[in-house]
Parts: sequence; structure tokens; C-alpha cells
Amino acid sequence: MGKQGAATLLDANPDAELVRALLAGAPDAAARLYDRYAAGLHRFLVTRLAGDVPLAEEAVVETLVAAVRDVRSFDPRRGSLSAWLYGLARRRGLQELRRQRRRREVPPWAQLPLESVANEVEAADPAEVAVSRLEAQRAVAVLSQVLCDVELETLTLAAVAELSVPEIARLLGRSERAVHSILHRARRKARERLERDD
Repeated sequence: MGKQGAATLLDANPDAELVRALLAGAPDAAARLYDRYAAGLHRFLVTRLAGDVPLAEEAVVETLVAAVRDVRSFDPRRGSLSAWLYGLARRRGLQELRRQRRRREVPPWAQLPLESVANEVEAADPAEVAVSRLEAQRAVAVLSQVLCDVELETLTLAAVAELSVPEIARLLGRSERAVHSILHRARRKARERLERDD
């Protein structure tokens, strides 16, 4: 399939107009990309980075800057804009995880930045926000002990990023059947461990 086929696929893409605006360097295109995808990428990266909110925020910005800079490498034949962005975010998250392993400091899940609680606008009670974040961080920490990296990543891509099995398969370079198997195994292990802890 040549450039004509890629253009046809782009036309069928729900993000076609946004991609065209990014390619043309439209002044508001980056802001529109941020508005559409930042929240989902943030949820994905917070989970992937074991609850490290400030690091996830940095990674989201870096991911979106890379997307704007490298939008010409987006190929609609290989998947949706969303899947491409999550692929960029995944690689950024993996870089951070490797860097953290080398630094050997207090694990991110054990940290709760006070400014993130103070700036929370969705909940009226900051104490509730703090408790729910700590519980989520604890759950991720527990799951990271029982799930291997690929299981945790696959589960995160499915549950947090809400990517489809075919999109996850392309991102991870695995077959759809393998992704189904990994998801089934990860969900079973997670359910067993979380039920045991209740």
C-alpha cells in the first residue's frame, strides 16, 4: 500500500483532521492533541510508573512533544493515533523505569507528593484523595510483585489505556492470541492476589 492507501486510511481515522493539523503545523494542533489525549496518557503512565505522579506528568509532556515533532512517522496503516501515542508513552515509561532501577532510591509507590493532593480538583475531600491514591499505589506495588513485566504492562494497556487487543499486540510485538493469554493470566493472578489481601 503506497501513499495513496495511507491517505485513504488516514481519512477513515477519527483523528484524521487532527493529524492533518499537526502535519501542517497549525497553531492550535498541539493544544488539541494535549486536550484529547493527555488525561488518558497520564492515567496510563501513573500506573506504569508505579504511582509516581510528577514523573508521569513529565513523561506525558515529553510524549506529546515527541508526537508533535515526529508526527510524520505516524502511519495509519499500522494503527490508530491513540495506539501510536501509547506506544510513544510506553517507550518513555520504560526509559524511566530503567533509569530508576539504576538510581536505587525510595520506590515511587511509597511516595505521595503533597502538592498533588493539594491541587486535586475532582474530589472535595483531600483526605479521601490521599487515601485512594495510597490504596491504588499499594495495589500496583502488590501487583508488580506477582505479575511479570509483560503481564503488568499488558494489563495496564488494556485496563488503563483502554487499548484493544490488536493494538496491544502491535505495541508489544506479539500475536493477538498471545495477548489474550497474557491478559487472562494477568487478570487471574491479580484477582487472586487482591482477593487474598482483602
